[in-house]
Amino acid sequence: MLAIRPASETGVCLHVCRFLRGTPAWRVSACKRARRGEYGWGLVEALLCMSVLMALVTQATSSMASLFDRVHVNAAASELRAAIQVARLHAMQRAQRTDIVPVAEGDWGQGWVVLVDANNNQRADPGETVLHAGFRPATALQVSAALTDARRAYLAFGAGGRPRTASSASQPQFGSFIFRHGSERRKLVLGFLGRVRSCDPDRDGAAC
Repeated sequence: MLAIRPASETGVCLHVCRFLRGTPAWRVSACKRARRGEYGWGLVEALLCMSVLMALVTQATSSMASLFDRVHVNAAASELRAAIQVARLHAMQRAQRTDIVPVAEGDWGQGWVVLVDANNNQRADPGETVLHAGFRPATALQVSAALTDARRAYLAFGAGGRPRTASSASQPQFGSFIFRHGSERRKLVLGFLGRVRSCDPDRDGAAC
């Protein structure tokens, strides 16, 4: 017989044993003894108690990981959405083309900046006016873009606030971004008028 004397441990096992109702009597005998004030536990019963506790801890850890993944993708999608609003507003107020480009050329997963791309090379060069920056996504964040002009990574907005390509103000630059972190994904959709919406491709299905 393996004796587990501390009352705190016995209390924990009593809670665990509530999950075992309806199981064979030999599995719940420890609960009955504990209710009578007998704190002795059999080896099999103690191991069963620990197994259940470990299963609960594993489940809680998995849920926390999924929660953190969701926080990261939501934060990144919200930040890009805010950057789009800044770029559109500046383009309309100043009647000046305004761009969003990745911090690392071709890689949206490293973050982005809003700027006036004076030389139209889709990157931030010294001396160019940066309007919005500072966001640094989580290290494991992956971002993929599917846009009209896929030759380079950028978004550009004309004086009317509509997304445009780098080569022509009359050709719209629209599409979507997929943010992935761990098990979670988020999609940001940019329409040809500049409107933005977000959705969950795993939960919303075809509506996303």
